[in-house]
Amino acid sequence: MRDDLKAAFRALGSSRTFTIVALLVLTLGIGASTAIFSVVDAVVLRGLPFDEYDRIVAVGERHKPGPWNPAEDPNALRTIAPQNYIDWAAQQQVFESVAAVAQGELTLRVAGGEPEALRAARVTAGLFGVLRVRPARGRAFTSENEIDGRDHVVLLSDALWRRRFGASPDVVGRTIPLEGRTYEVLGILPPDVTYPIGSDRPADLWVPYVVPPDERVRHDDRISIYLQCVARLKPGVSIRHAQAQMDQVAAALKAANPAWNKDSRIGVQPLRDYLVGAEMKSWMLMLLGAVGIVLLIACANVANLLLARSSVREREIGIRAALGAGRWRLIRQLLLESFVLSIAATVLATILAWWAIEVLRTSMPEGVPRVAGIALNVRVLAAAAGLSLMTALLFGIVPALQLSKTDLSTALKEGTRSAGAGCRPRRMRSALVVAEVALAVVLLVAASLFIDSFIALMRIDPGFNPEHVLTADISPRWEPGQRSADSAAQFIQIVDRVSQVHGVMHSSMISGGMPLGGGMTMTDFRLRGQTLQNSTVISFRVVTPEYHNALRIPLKRGRLLNPTDRKGAANVVIINESAVRKYFGAEDSLGQRVVVGGDERTIVGVVGDVRQTSLEREPDPEAYVPMAQSGSVSGVLMIRTNDDPYNLFPAVRSAVLSVMPDVPLREVQTMAELVSRRIAWRRLGMLLLGLFGTLGLAISSVGIYGVMAYTVSQRTREIGVRMALGATRSRVIGMILVNACVLVVLGLIIGTMAGWYLNTAAKAFLFRLDSSDPRAFIAALLSLSFAAFVASAVPATRAAMIDPTQALRAE
Repeated sequence: MRDDLKAAFRALGSSRTFTIVALLVLTLGIGASTAIFSVVDAVVLRGLPFDEYDRIVAVGERHKPGPWNPAEDPNALRTIAPQNYIDWAAQQQVFESVAAVAQGELTLRVAGGEPEALRAARVTAGLFGVLRVRPARGRAFTSENEIDGRDHVVLLSDALWRRRFGASPDVVGRTIPLEGRTYEVLGILPPDVTYPIGSDRPADLWVPYVVPPDERVRHDDRISIYLQCVARLKPGVSIRHAQAQMDQVAAALKAANPAWNKDSRIGVQPLRDYLVGAEMKSWMLMLLGAVGIVLLIACANVANLLLARSSVREREIGIRAALGAGRWRLIRQLLLESFVLSIAATVLATILAWWAIEVLRTSMPEGVPRVAGIALNVRVLAAAAGLSLMTALLFGIVPALQLSKTDLSTALKEGTRSAGAGCRPRRMRSALVVAEVALAVVLLVAASLFIDSFIALMRIDPGFNPEHVLTADISPRWEPGQRSADSAAQFIQIVDRVSQVHGVMHSSMISGGMPLGGGMTMTDFRLRGQTLQNSTVISFRVVTPEYHNALRIPLKRGRLLNPTDRKGAANVVIINESAVRKYFGAEDSLGQRVVVGGDERTIVGVVGDVRQTSLEREPDPEAYVPMAQSGSVSGVLMIRTNDDPYNLFPAVRSAVLSVMPDVPLREVQTMAELVSRRIAWRRLGMLLLGLFGTLGLAISSVGIYGVMAYTVSQRTREIGVRMALGATRSRVIGMILVNACVLVVLGLIIGTMAGWYLNTAAKAFLFRLDSSDPRAFIAALLSLSFAAFVASAVPATRAAMIDPTQALRAE
């Protein structure tokens, strides 16, 4: 083995061009595969960091698609109402522990300092039994703390303990000021315990969740849905058994409360699958499949290079065989060269993957679960080592078997034509080129589809101008299930203060969800004279007068809101064009009396449509009412500036704190950043598949060039004879290009059929584009044909420059 290793290094060192090209191709293939595997492993494949994590399930509601959620996945689990959680926990018989989780925020206000908004997980004590975790210091709270008056206890995350309290061990037992109250610190959680699990923005605090008194009974006129429910299965209980028992609970609750449960059913799902989601899993596996194709192209390319190189080594192998080396010894030596090449490429690929993983982790869009676990760890390194062995076998076994069958008498004859130029090796190289081209077509079609889909998304008009707009959530503390006081007067005062800041063009406030914020508030809407039974629902926004000017939402008819629209004045409302089309058609809507949220109002203006939840969803009918007439318990400040919005942030923050000193500014961002995050999923998919397609195109072009160049070198004597007998240079070039054209066309045909079949998997990720769009196939075929022509033209031109005299003399 030592001798074979020396021979392997000597052989690779003597063919530096081949070694460099092969290393480059393999490094790109293995590096890209390792980086993508790291992401897929952390998000989809890896288990949860809890004892017997496969026994932990999520329990939620599955909703039927409705008019406002036509794309609702009927199998997806949704959050639940506290009333349902109470009944489920009381009636279930299949879980050993059940817990509820509500996300929220608590404000830490230290005397003399600015308030800091901390992410809080409001959980029932059963969560510690479900996850089987305990604090690293102190103790956890119990069910006795789920009572009003006993719930002012808190567990600190390890990160917050170190950041705000200097990792002081005596913080346990002390009290800290949260929301104007004092909370006793019971313990510190271990560093690896986070919620949401693996999130890059986990909760800083864990506090007991107390079901609000108003949500312990069912009301026919209102419902709050915000709880997550997780549970641990009893020993011996399967998910199917648990689902069957919860179906019985659902049937009993539906019979007792038909108005609450008529369009939903209970679902039980492994917690890992719930965190990832079916769409996320499909997206990740699609990326893994795409990068796997890149790796196959790289292996086929290196195998082709080895086959071409083997022809000049047949005499060497013949000598080794004549000296007594058996076929297995020859195969072992040749495979060892492949393993050395692959291992060297893997070392370089690991360095490339380490950089790529960091870029991917920071580039992941919002909503990717367990993103904090994306890293170059032992599992990823083991996968890279496995890829090294696999690639060595993939690209090394065929050349090794082929070369080990060399005919001794032919190989040892000086001046004979190499056996490597025979039919079988030539067919093998041609087959590999066809495979490379076919795989590259699949990647290029997918890349074209995602690029076209992204372009279609970018052409969507959001209905507003996001440039130079700063936003900040300045809502007072809100706890799920609890009603907050009306803050409209303070919000209006803040808007007035901020409008006086130098550089602010328009200052406004919105309640009910800002554009592209991901949420909306619905309320009843009907024309004057219609009964409540005939009413429908409409997206409802509460805004201050300058809101539409701040976002430059165009006024179509009538007027915008103004400061005179206050309490005591006539109730007014502005609607968008979608609402006009839905409710009024060709009839003039201005001056019409409508009922919005129970209040009768006059329509005074019509504005353009705005994409509220996402760019991909069509605008919904919307109504805008003055904040001074409606009131508001929460809001988002939106200001338009004449310069970089962040330059004005210190002055804006001072203006806000002068009115509401106990309320921190949350989610400070520009609208341009928000729009960028909304398209981050499609941008990342476009960039990755575009990169994979480019790699496939480049590697395939190298493979075509290598085969054609080798063909020319093997046919030097033939070409010399042809030219000596009168063949022109154009005829020689045409002959070489025809040979290349046959291989490329075969690859294009096979790749087109495979792409037509495989790209249906990408249909769910495309926007306003069909997976069989002919433009994507045409773009892929043209780009690959051009690259193949260039890669073939260089060897063909070189063949045409052969001097017949020199070619015949060399033979």
